[in-house]
Amino acid sequence: MVGQQHVVRTLRNAVEQGKVHHAYLFVGSRGTGKTSMAKILARSLNCERGGPTTTPCGECESCTTIAAGTSIDVIEMDAASNRSVDDVRDLRERVAYAPVGGHWKVYILDEAHMLTKEAWNAFLKTLEEPPPNTVFVLATTEAHKVMATIADRCQRFDFQRPSLEQISEVLTRVAAAEEIEVEEGALAMIARSASGSFRDALGTLDQLVAFGGERVELDAVLEVLGAVDAELLFEAVDAVAAEDPKGVLLGVERMARSGRDPAQFARDLLGHLRHLLVTQTVGEVPNTFVVTAIDADRLAAQAAAVGPATLVRTIDELAAALAAVREGDDARMAVEIALLKAARPDLDPSTEGLLRRIERLEQGTEAAAPAGPVAAGDPPPPAPPPPGSSGDAAPATGPAGRDALDLETVQRIWPAVLDKLRETSPALAATFEGARPTEVDAEQGTVTIGFPAASTFNKRKAEAPEKREQLAEAFEEIAGTRLRPVYVLLNGGESEGAAADPDAVEQLDEEALVERLKSEFDAEEVGGG
Repeated sequence: MVGQQHVVRTLRNAVEQGKVHHAYLFVGSRGTGKTSMAKILARSLNCERGGPTTTPCGECESCTTIAAGTSIDVIEMDAASNRSVDDVRDLRERVAYAPVGGHWKVYILDEAHMLTKEAWNAFLKTLEEPPPNTVFVLATTEAHKVMATIADRCQRFDFQRPSLEQISEVLTRVAAAEEIEVEEGALAMIARSASGSFRDALGTLDQLVAFGGERVELDAVLEVLGAVDAELLFEAVDAVAAEDPKGVLLGVERMARSGRDPAQFARDLLGHLRHLLVTQTVGEVPNTFVVTAIDADRLAAQAAAVGPATLVRTIDELAAALAAVREGDDARMAVEIALLKAARPDLDPSTEGLLRRIERLEQGTEAAAPAGPVAAGDPPPPAPPPPGSSGDAAPATGPAGRDALDLETVQRIWPAVLDKLRETSPALAATFEGARPTEVDAEQGTVTIGFPAASTFNKRKAEAPEKREQLAEAFEEIAGTRLRPVYVLLNGGESEGAAADPDAVEQLDEEALVERLKSEFDAEEVGGG
């Protein structure tokens, strides 16, 4: 067993010391060797040449029948199709009989979590007091669904997902034993496609032999699996990082012409992006990510060249695209749009896309300023203070500086500012319904917000000092610049940005408000002052 040394060592010691437990719970993802380990244990206990032994011969009748699944003393049941009380009662009756050909009776219950609660309860007594020389092995992928009273009576072993290297080791060994010639690149692709499952890897190898004979080549693997060549993945990430929409579309076109499935391409690309992100974070390429040295070198180089924000953005967009495909969207179009939005934030109309455009604007402004070398991922150095200033008297102006915030820019980021305000004060954000920036004074550091003429009440609420401060903080969070808000009312007939006479409009609105209250609530004015 490859990759499960902790399980092998414990069971070997149990067999050697004659302390085999009557019940084991094997937990692990599909294809990690749970059932195979149970059969190896059964062969060790029942080998005719010295059993129980840690080195079963594999040649005697007991060993061969157990391996073939025809042994009378090793009963394998699928709990997914034998999950009722009646099935468990039948099992209890069979447990009462002594071993026929071997020393031990071994019951292997696969997908054990599928048993019903009633079936578990019927099985509990047998598990508590089994006959001599009887072993139960419960295999499951979902241990949390196994009743606690059952799990408590078992020795639990957790099977680990194998690494790419371990899967490649098994494939190489099997290929050599079966005299199958496999290209190194093909071997790596089969290992990756198995997603941590020995069974899937061996099944793919068997399928490829049936497809192309005793020589397995990379092209055949790509054709059978619909998988994506590593070259396409690297090129796609390079195009996104270079903000090259043409390169993105040409890459998807090459993928489509090669006959690959666009959804599989997106899944493979997601895995590649994750590898890049982890490599950036830990500072090296983990051994579990690659099989060949060439892959490791290229992965490390690309991880150093692409920013983490770009990686996370692309992962988000592709994940959303795959979700849309599951809902019925066209796979190729969904992938193309996802990669275009990742490469070109200006094509994304959402608030997130707007924030990305601001980020790119700030980065461009910083790049234009003279500065020394900056390491990748480090924050830019602060701009020097203007001549004659003390360097600490002026307020912070953010990465882009106030000069970069003209009226057009402020109007574009206004939805994002309101979204940020909703996070801390939803009620205040609601008061700005219909309001919009109408003027920016970069020298004074102010932004004029125009309210509709009928929104006097909202304007008054926003004018409270603490409310002004909250909006200023929201501007600083989004734009990196602290703008002090100034509020005006807009006349419906005037051009955008023109302010009305606040006193006259407010008086008219107040009278209208009183009349509306009297009408809505059938009220009358009392008192006076």
